[in-house]
Amino acid sequence: MHIKTEVRDSGIFGKGLFAIEPVRRGTIVCFFAIGAQVITEDRYLDAIRNDEKQIVRTGTRFLGRYFTVGNEQEPYTFINHSFLPNLLCHCGIVMARRDIAVSEELTLDYRYLVDDTEVGLYADAASGRVIRGLSARQTFLDTARQMIELLESDEQWQG
Repeated sequence: MHIKTEVRDSGIFGKGLFAIEPVRRGTIVCFFAIGAQVITEDRYLDAIRNDEKQIVRTGTRFLGRYFTVGNEQEPYTFINHSFLPNLLCHCGIVMARRDIAVSEELTLDYRYLVDDTEVGLYADAASGRVIRGLSARQTFLDTARQMIELLESDEQWQG
């Protein structure tokens, strides 16, 4: 983690990850690939079918048909889903989409993290709405556009 956080009970689902310092829009929050293993989407889907807990809990789309897994001890594994998230993930780089206040729960849109098959369907804890992953291509295009928009709108961004 590149910001100060803590894991505690979530109003969304189970445990969540909360900022314990203000986080400025555009701040790099974490990078999923550090220390992670990279696996193919086929291996990821097999793990989901077989309920391999470590991969189910930590697997996130990296780029194309590849997923990062591992790091189950990392606090970022407690980032919960939101259809209106305060974080953006592009190729494993997680950034603040907007300013985040102290004690605010960190959220990501899981549609950009999971597969687009019928194998790994999740439900949004708040609404019960199905979280269906987007295709590898759509994920890359959408998150690239969001990343460009975020960076272009912040003349002060330096990384």
